Amino acid sequence: MKDTVSIQDLGKYSDSIYEAIVVISKRARQINEEQKRKIEMETGINDSISDSDEDDDDFLLNKEEQRDLRLPKPTQLAMQEFIEGKIKFDYGVEKNDEK
Repeated sequence: MKDTVSIQDLGKYSDSIYEAIVVISKRARQINEEQKRKIEMETGINDSISDSDEDDDDFLLNKEEQRDLRLPKPTQLAMQEFIEGKIKFDYGVEKNDEK
């Protein structure tokens, strides 16, 4: 997706602009977490850092390697998925017909 999408145009794809923004932002967070896990698996980085200087040097080296990776922006991917109708969402509210 290379074209700019106006906020008003997002209303075409959902009931409201606000709903579209919330859905896109939640999906972008999911994509971001997926990308983080992928980077960690490829570079062998954990969230835990030990106290030794040697491990800190390895950690810094891996951070530099991370910067060299060029992944698509999560928000851009999420918006593209939303516009293409690939994202399914609901509010998790059960309709109760009992009276």
